[in-house]
Amino acid sequence: MNRFHWLAVLFVLCFLHSAHAFVHNQISFTWGFHWDLTNLPATVSPNSVNRTTRAVRYFMASDAYSTTNTQAELNALRACFAQWQSISNTILKFEEGGLVAPRGTIDTADNTNVLFWAKTNLTVATGANISGALGVTFTTAILTGPFIATFKEADIVFNGMEYSWYTDFSVPDSTNAFVEGTALHEIGHFIGLDHSPLGAATMFAYSGRGVTAQAGLSVDEISAAQFIYPKLNIAAQKGMLKGQVTRAGTGILGAVITLEDTNGTMIAGTVSRSNGLYALPMIPPGTYFARISPLDPAANPDVLAIGNDISDAYSGAVTTFLPTTNMAVSLTAGVTNTLNFSVATNEPSFRISQILYTKPGVNLYYWAPLSTIVSQGQRNVTLGVGAPNLPTNNATLTITGDGLSLLSASSMDFNGINFLTLKLNVASNATPGLRSFLVQQGTNQAYANGFLEVVPTSPDYNFDGLDDYYQRKYFSLFTSTNAAPAADPDKDGFNNSAEYLAGTDPTSAASLLKIEQVKQTAAGTTVTWQSGLGKHYQVLSRPLVGTGAFQPVGAPVTGAGTATQFLDVTGTNGIKFYRVEAIP
Repeated sequence: MNRFHWLAVLFVLCFLHSAHAFVHNQISFTWGFHWDLTNLPATVSPNSVNRTTRAVRYFMASDAYSTTNTQAELNALRACFAQWQSISNTILKFEEGGLVAPRGTIDTADNTNVLFWAKTNLTVATGANISGALGVTFTTAILTGPFIATFKEADIVFNGMEYSWYTDFSVPDSTNAFVEGTALHEIGHFIGLDHSPLGAATMFAYSGRGVTAQAGLSVDEISAAQFIYPKLNIAAQKGMLKGQVTRAGTGILGAVITLEDTNGTMIAGTVSRSNGLYALPMIPPGTYFARISPLDPAANPDVLAIGNDISDAYSGAVTTFLPTTNMAVSLTAGVTNTLNFSVATNEPSFRISQILYTKPGVNLYYWAPLSTIVSQGQRNVTLGVGAPNLPTNNATLTITGDGLSLLSASSMDFNGINFLTLKLNVASNATPGLRSFLVQQGTNQAYANGFLEVVPTSPDYNFDGLDDYYQRKYFSLFTSTNAAPAADPDKDGFNNSAEYLAGTDPTSAASLLKIEQVKQTAAGTTVTWQSGLGKHYQVLSRPLVGTGAFQPVGAPVTGAGTATQFLDVTGTNGIKFYRVEAIP
């Protein structure tokens, strides 16, 4: 997703200093482009940033993308701002300023941060044509100190002429673009980020159609928000890794630095600046593995990521060097560790340029230079990587991370592209997050860093502890205050967390967990209640109404989504009092 910067005072020269985990659009080691919510400049309009709440304000064109799904499209944009704001330990805040009239061009001097779909002309400003891009963010900034640029205004334009858009998260496979994926990405630019080198990060430069890995913020974006907009003292709770990447003794531009945990799940990724310096801040204390790998040469016809995909500042990225092996490093809270890398001056023997995958229930192979996703508990998944020169003899493909059980491995050739593939099962408790593909042949190796994401069966993209599927089912805006875990919108005495556990409707006071019938026969006592599909319940009883503890009766029961019955074979005579509890 391309992006244009319009700067009132400075055209960014961001290739002179160190890069951070994620890629901050910056002009110095410490600071770069951002909204200064602590020392708000007087020249920033209160229409752009609320001077009392220090919230960045945004406005949305009232027509959204379509005439039939307008409200859902506007709610998708609202949900994306809410997801960024939900990141813990940041001062990042947003507030909606309201709806504005439909528009077709940006105005970088109206002190109004506007989001709209271009539907009549893709030239949205003089010299700014967004053809080919799903979305583009335009920012205006001022210098507020040496090498410090503060945003005054930002506008986001979505391409409503070359792409069709949809909002239903429950329909993951679509030929249309998913609003939330693109909006999350563009808001990343809106707050000061460039593109990430990690393929399944929200801030990667490209995305496919449907619900892709861009939906939901990765650990990379979380670190970014905590670094650029930190709450006081949060840095003291995190570690930092910094250093320099050199080739033949000279620092190089555009080397990819990645950090994985000991399970092989990606924690952070960035690229080095022209002097080879890099920094990975806001990392939880622990032991990790760091490595260096090259971007792809811009001249290659088959690539996963080139320097320009990060930003124009990396158009001269050095790509002629060999990836390193993993190096263990321990990070401590409040401490900065230094780890330098020296890379060998050679063209890699091979690179990965395609990611292969299958869709659930479809016996077809698909491949693209894009990341892919698998779900916890998914079975018989085929994944692979390819390139025209990828070796298939004596070469192995592995995927980092836990919870992947290999069923078989194979190689194949499609249209002149060599593929290595794996068929595997994904454990129901596989760690969610970004994984990498690794091809090895002898001492030669190639990585596709973070190009696979394991997604949870119960996503929580707004970090509130409640399953997003549940919130989306019952609330038009799943990030609203009414959808919050502790809210009780139907006023029935059960909050949303309790209703989720019970499988009931949080918007209907008539929908709650209650015993509907207790019937005693010679075979025992049958307890009947309305259950949620797949929810778990425990029947309990006690002999007296006011005294004695309730004791479990039998094993937990799994709900069928209709009236569920439980037979207490011990309840053949006498009196018992029953309770049904929803359990995790």
